[in-house]
Amino acid sequence: MTDPTSAFDALAGRIADIERRFAGLGDDLADLSGTATDESGLVSATVDATGALTGLTITPAALRAGTEGVAELVLDAYRRARVAATEHVDEHTEGLEVALGAGLTDLFGKPGDFSALGRLEETVARLGRLDDRLPGSPA
Repeated sequence: MTDPTSAFDALAGRIADIERRFAGLGDDLADLSGTATDESGLVSATVDATGALTGLTITPAALRAGTEGVAELVLDAYRRARVAATEHVDEHTEGLEVALGAGLTDLFGKPGDFSALGRLEETVARLGRLDDRLPGSPA
């Protein structure tokens, strides 16, 4: 059985490592976008990391498709741009969920592993004992 305190320390270390690895990720995500054209190449769309449309280019030739046709071309380009943006975000966040998830599994076990409750209770009790020994503990 893993010592709960050691497991918490290991998890805290992993979280600190993740924070270092992904420092500034919010800024990077703000700069990420995806651009794509529809299948015919007549409409181009750009979306940001959240999928919001930030740019749209419609060639004059696209207008020959009529309003419904243009709408279909725009939607096709938009969908493709969202896929491209999602791929860019995935590239920049690769490994984040795996690193954090592994730490949680080490600490709390896999779903259905109720022995983790005992480890958690033991850790809380230890933290309480440590808190009692600190000078000026809250009453």
